[in-house]
Order: sequence, then structure tokens, then C-alpha cells
Amino acid sequence: MPERFDIAVVGGGAAGLVAAVSGARRGAAVTVLERLPRAGKKLLATGGGRCNLLNENLAAPAFTSSDPGLVASVLDRFGKIEIRAFFETLGLRLQTEEDGRVYPVTNQASSVLKVLELEAGRLGIPVESGFEASGLTASSGGFSVASAAGRTVKARAVILAGGGKSYPALGSNGSCYALAGRFGHFLVPPVPSAVPLLAKDGMCHFLQGQKLKARIANLIDGRVGRTAEGELLFTQYGLSGTAALDVSESLSIAINREGKKDTAVIVDLVPFMSEEDLAAELSRRMEAGWTTKDLGSGLLPEKFALVMPQFVRDAGASSGKGSRAGAARSLAGALKARKFAVQGTRGWNEAEFTSGGVDAREVKPRTLESKLRRGLYFAGEVLDVQGGRGGYNLAWAWASGFVAGLTE
Repeated sequence: MPERFDIAVVGGGAAGLVAAVSGARRGAAVTVLERLPRAGKKLLATGGGRCNLLNENLAAPAFTSSDPGLVASVLDRFGKIEIRAFFETLGLRLQTEEDGRVYPVTNQASSVLKVLELEAGRLGIPVESGFEASGLTASSGGFSVASAAGRTVKARAVILAGGGKSYPALGSNGSCYALAGRFGHFLVPPVPSAVPLLAKDGMCHFLQGQKLKARIANLIDGRVGRTAEGELLFTQYGLSGTAALDVSESLSIAINREGKKDTAVIVDLVPFMSEEDLAAELSRRMEAGWTTKDLGSGLLPEKFALVMPQFVRDAGASSGKGSRAGAARSLAGALKARKFAVQGTRGWNEAEFTSGGVDAREVKPRTLESKLRRGLYFAGEVLDVQGGRGGYNLAWAWASGFVAGLTE
């Protein structure tokens, strides 16, 4: 016979586990249906294994969504203070770094998962692993969730918390999109976000493996958009590193969702100097007779000796043409604003987040219940809500999971 619960949570990730705890604390009979052999596998990989679970700067404007007001309404109910209190009550000690990122003091994502598992166990929440939800039907009494293996679970309410499409091997394969679609929900086409960029540029080839601190801005249809500063990594296929990931979302939307071709990034390779100061330093070096390949020494990693002659040629900065001051200014400008055409992004296996998902305008603010089907709720990355790197997306998972678990 099918089992019956008050709430069935589809997906045992960050949002799903907190949703289950939230519901069970109110006295509801809750079950978690997880596709993988164990719950929380993706959580273990977050923050480089450290689990950046929150940011002190958490606020609705840090997110993009088809309904920004929905994000604000959820964070008003379960925001930064409530998230901290939730985990501290579970016994997890937290530490805050200078940039506002919050981690467990153990610096282990496994500590976050462990306290959630202990709380689920205390509340008697069964977690059924290996349950790949392939069907969801509704009746007057609630819902039936069917697995690919033929199991059926019945519940008064269902919370879809199966995540987006990033890192499918860790549990998120987009399967909840189809379940939402059974009730008429529109899907904002998902695209990879916080993802490396494809740039067919000879400089990437020569510098592959080289890291440096840089400032980067995306450029779509000639308009400058998001700017970020951080680590830039040159690869055989293009650009990666935190700086590239931080500007990738709008580029991915433009390329993968909207089919745009005029996409690029502008990179400041010497962000610690003004263009004027850099030009003065380069002029001094030229005056002193430094060779072209050595002009960047002490300013850029030594591997840049391979590409400095190309920089000089592209900038028209040969010291033999015109004044050295003019050549230095041209070269400084090239180093402060090197353009890389972006042809695409890497795929889902390398994307940290998903941009897109169930249209947030079809979900009720404050409760996250579907506007199209009573008793159907959403939590986490399955919704079209995206935050930047730095703990924002996990904060959304905790907040939306807790609110959805209230099943008002």
C-alpha cells in the first residue's frame, strides 16, 4: 500500500532538508524523497568543501529573479538573523570572514550536513534514498509521488526542492522542472551560471594555467554590465577563476538563452595601478632600455613575457614609433582593458549555479505555494531565483526551504 504523509519533500539537498525540518517541527508527518543513494551530496561540495552557508550582506537586491518581490518576502520571514539562529540552535558554530562570508568553524561542509541529519533523525523524518520521482499527480486528498522503480508515496502537500541542473552527478538534474510542468508552470529556460567562459583567443593558449588578480567586466551588445575583481585563470578553452565566474551569469543568459553573438569581457590585468601610473612606469622602463618581453616584469606574472610582444604590437606601442610616452600610454591602455570575445560557456558539469527555473511569478510570495495548484510548494534552486557567489544561493536554499516547510 502507498505510504501517506502530510508533506513529501522531493529532493534531499540543502533546501529539501531544511523544508523537512521546518514542517516536522510543526508536527507534520514529513518524508524526504532523494534520487541519490544519500541526501546532501551536493552540499558536501559547496564552498570548496568548507560550505559557505551565508553572507552577512544577505539582502533581496543580491538576487535576480522573475519576481524580485518574492525573494524579499521570503527573506523578511527567514533572513540572515533567522538562518544564523537556526544553525546555532542545531549546535553548529559559525565564523564570519572579512568579506562577509559565513562558514562553520570546522571549515567542513560535512559538519553542516551532519547537524541537519541529526535534527531530521530527532524529528523522526524518514529519508528515502534512491527514490527518483518520475510522476506527480493530484487528487482531492493531495498528491501521489511515483518513483521510476514503481514506488508511490501519498501526501497532503508536496515541496519540490530538487534543485536546478548544475553538477548533475551531485543530484541536481532538472527533474523537478517536469514535475512542475505537469501543473502548467512555465519554465524560464535554465542556463549555466557561475561558469567558465569560452574564448578562442591565442593569449589564453599561451597563458593557460596562469592565475592572477584582475578586474573584469562583461560586455553584451557593446554595453558594459557586471564588474568583478578576483582571481582570473587562463585555460586552453578560455577564462575561469572567481572573477570570470562572477560575471558569467548575464553572458550565459545572452549566449545560451537569447542567442546573442556580440558578447565579450574587458579585463584589467593591472588593477592595482591607475592607467596614468602604469603608463609612467612603462615609459620609465622603455627609457631605460628594457626589452619588450620584459616590460611587464614585476607587474605581471613572468609567463606574460610570452605575450608582451603581442600586447605591444596590438597597442601600436613600439618604442621605435613616435614618442616613448605615447607608446607607454598605448600599452598601458591595452593592459588595463584587454578585450576577450566570448563565444560560449562551459556546461552543467562545471557550473556552480543554475540561472532560470520555475517562473517565480507563478508562486505566492511569503509562502512559496503554487498559484496554479493548491498544496504544491517550491524551495531552492528549482525556482527562477539566483544569487551571486559568496553564500547567497545557499542562504536562499535555507530561507526558501524553511518557509516552504511551513505549508500554510
